[in-house]
Amino acid sequence: MDNIINKNRLFTGSIVALVATAFGFVIRALILDDWGREFNLSQEQLGWITGAGLFPFAITIILFSLIIDKIGYHTSIRLAFAGHILSALVTICAGHIGDPFVVLYIGTFILALSNGIVEAVVNPAVATLYPDSKTHHLNILHAGWPGGLVLGGILLIAAGDIGWRWQVGLVILPTLVYGWMLVREAWPVQERVAAGVDYAGMLRELYRPLFIILLIIMVPLAITELGTDSWITALMTSVLSNTPVHPLWVLVYTSAIMFVLRFFAGPIVHRINPLGLLACSAAIACLGLISLSQAGSAILWVFLAATLYGVGKTFFWPTTLGVVSEQFPHGGAMTINTIAGVGMLAVGVLGNPVLGSIQDQFIDNEISSTAPELVEEVLEAEGSGLLGARTLNDDAVALLSEEDQQRIVAVQSASSQSALRTVAWLPAFMFVCYVLLILYFRSKGGYKAVELKTEEQTGGLEGAAEF
Repeated sequence: MDNIINKNRLFTGSIVALVATAFGFVIRALILDDWGREFNLSQEQLGWITGAGLFPFAITIILFSLIIDKIGYHTSIRLAFAGHILSALVTICAGHIGDPFVVLYIGTFILALSNGIVEAVVNPAVATLYPDSKTHHLNILHAGWPGGLVLGGILLIAAGDIGWRWQVGLVILPTLVYGWMLVREAWPVQERVAAGVDYAGMLRELYRPLFIILLIIMVPLAITELGTDSWITALMTSVLSNTPVHPLWVLVYTSAIMFVLRFFAGPIVHRINPLGLLACSAAIACLGLISLSQAGSAILWVFLAATLYGVGKTFFWPTTLGVVSEQFPHGGAMTINTIAGVGMLAVGVLGNPVLGSIQDQFIDNEISSTAPELVEEVLEAEGSGLLGARTLNDDAVALLSEEDQQRIVAVQSASSQSALRTVAWLPAFMFVCYVLLILYFRSKGGYKAVELKTEEQTGGLEGAAEF
């Protein structure tokens, strides 16, 4: 392996690696309903599968943050590459081996583990490659995520009804590209290691009060962005069922907005600082979710509301990583990846199952009150899940008259928009937190990035970084 660091190849390959993670995400978002119908899964079961695509990310991103400076970025990216291939193969086997729910869960779980390794590598690597423009380049790096959602979404729509197994196989395409670009490359020494900050010094950063506050804010942030994105295609399926618009276009459209805007994070941050950008984003995202919940099935209003939501969520994730990297450089890979891991954990364990349960509960209550004669036909006999709701039986719904099916679709549409109204409270909470943080930094003289000097600059006073 050549020891010369090719900065441009590493940066571009890292973007492609995030494109691969997004492919897996958008494909599962599209085929979620297909899995539900084919294997008769409840909304909560689909929520658990969706969650499995997110929370295992936290396991590997935090685990590899502890050992990545020891085993190396090149070894880690090879493991991610192998995991992405394996996850596709396992998922394709659903319905042919074992319990479909279990197989889908395992395949999705492996995907999320691989995604976590990718971010455990690329986040600290890019922060090290571009120490003077961390927030800007982390935003560009994470343009790979919405870029992958756009490319994957358009590819899936263009491919038509080729079957969900072939669709799952598409994730192998960007995986092969980033594997070719990254697995043999030399990677930089992380800035914490270069500065001689030891392992104990890295871990001490996790207990800083400001870092803990940012961890808390990351929970609603991740659910607002990734939790909603995980469900948005399924949520829009019933809303747009009587229109010619494919529900996946909502996710593709908001992702396209994110892809473009993330390239302009640098100039915006220069004007209003990262926390100001996050506060504005939270307010806009809140308005967007409220608007989506009230847009009905009017295509124009749906996409106008989606515009607000897309703009609002654009800078959440990468700007937060930038803030952490700027304020806690002594934490190295640990702090920047821990906050990302906590976000994914929150979405997987809490956000997605709860969003699914909210919909099940709404459907149960609404059918019971507006169509009691259909309860025994379309709802399971006993309640289950987090909220004890009776789930909808899709096979039974398919046997109803066209008029009754339309009534059920209307209930599903209302349940989707009810879930969006619930999520809107989260960015409202975030807005308040960011305003308080802005006031805190003003009391300290303003927001400034913490500088971390290399061993050459400090004379090696801190000692070598080691376990």
